[in-house]
Amino acid sequence: MKKVLVLALAALAVHTAVAQSAQAVTDILARETATYGDFSYLISSELGTETTPEGAFARCERFGTFPTGTRADTPLTVKGVSHFFMSHYGLSGGLLWRVTKSARYAWRELKYQGFWPAGTDPDDVLSGTEMVQAVGRFFDTWPEAKLVASAEESK
Repeated sequence: MKKVLVLALAALAVHTAVAQSAQAVTDILARETATYGDFSYLISSELGTETTPEGAFARCERFGTFPTGTRADTPLTVKGVSHFFMSHYGLSGGLLWRVTKSARYAWRELKYQGFWPAGTDPDDVLSGTEMVQAVGRFFDTWPEAKLVASAEESK
């Protein structure tokens, strides 16, 4: 009887966690403007980390690639996504990216590789749907990409 009760509670806990995650993604998809907090939550979810959106933002912020002064509710830009992906997923880029490691050249590199559609501006703010599509497209395009910890994260 004790085993059955423990298994039932474990199944309920897993179901609740999955439902919360699905609800969080549904909420993100409905947003007109995605935020760095939303992006951080998706990245943490992709890693299999169970966390709150605030906890996910705090973790991703430690990587040091978000613009100075960025808060969890700061609107997410195309170049912000590009910079995070190029900096932390081990993607090699052209000479200007390797020399500067700037968000603008991260965007240019991903645009050159066909990741961003023609006409995409680096300062465009992404909607929730566009952000979810971009994250999915990234992992479809580079399925072998793995998050590379920054020096700050590995301390």
